[in-house]
Amino acid sequence: MNILFNLSLAISVGIIIGFIGGGIKSIIKKSYTKEKIDATKRLLDKISNILKYIVLFLLAQGLIWCTYFLILSIIDPSSSEYANNVSELIVAVLTVISIIFAFFEFLRRTDK
Repeated sequence: MNILFNLSLAISVGIIIGFIGGGIKSIIKKSYTKEKIDATKRLLDKISNILKYIVLFLLAQGLIWCTYFLILSIIDPSSSEYANNVSELIVAVLTVISIIFAFFEFLRRTDK
């Protein structure tokens, strides 16, 4: 548990430092060429297509496994608490993945 706490603390500090650094960097304006902007948009489109298929794959897997654990809890009521906890974990992970994908899509579409 101590390792998990230290890992969470290190990630939090890294996010804080990155947030401050990003704020400072956004103050300094850079000019980009039209070719560089177009290349970045093409790259974002490719990444978006890849992310779309990964997210759909993970959502399909989540549906299959949540259905399995639902059936497991119906067939074996003694393991219903375990099945419920695992299903909640699957849904939580898929929610985070979907939010990340939605945010990436939002950023991509607001650039157009």
